[in-house]
Amino acid sequence: MARRGNIALVNLDTGAVLPAPKPRTPHTMDGSYTLNAYTDDAPLYSLALSGAEWATIDWVRSNGGAGAAVKVTAVAVAEAILATETTAKTALARLVKLNILLKTSPRSQTYQLNPRRFWEGSGDAQVQACRRLDPPPITPDAKAIAAAKKAAEKAAAKAPGPRRTTTARDTMTGGTR
Repeated sequence: MARRGNIALVNLDTGAVLPAPKPRTPHTMDGSYTLNAYTDDAPLYSLALSGAEWATIDWVRSNGGAGAAVKVTAVAVAEAILATETTAKTALARLVKLNILLKTSPRSQTYQLNPRRFWEGSGDAQVQACRRLDPPPITPDAKAIAAAKKAAEKAAAKAPGPRRTTTARDTMTGGTR
């Protein structure tokens, strides 16, 4: 009889005990090395990214930069996102400064999206990429901090204390409740 502990599979028609199923094979995504284990504190929407920066992230991702390092030139990015070369260089520089894009070496033109935030591939390959690149966390820069401060000030100014309402009687007598 094929039994595991107190549980057995039994054919209800014949009463025969069926062989136990094969044990579960561990999956590559099992364990603590999935994308959720490498998340960052700064969400991308809080970084005040420009349209060119979002388009650059999308271009790098669509060219394979989420799973491996790819060669990226400002000219190629500028043509693809319909921007000037200066805009593409500025976008690349800011994305590197924010640690969204990682350069494989200081003088190369190969970049990879931060595997903590962007990853396409298996869990094992993500672990290897995180170990190889030692990706720093994505942190807000001065522009992102200024945008957050401005939004907080705007929200604080917009929300005054409780509203006072006036009625027709109050307007005739000149007072408020």
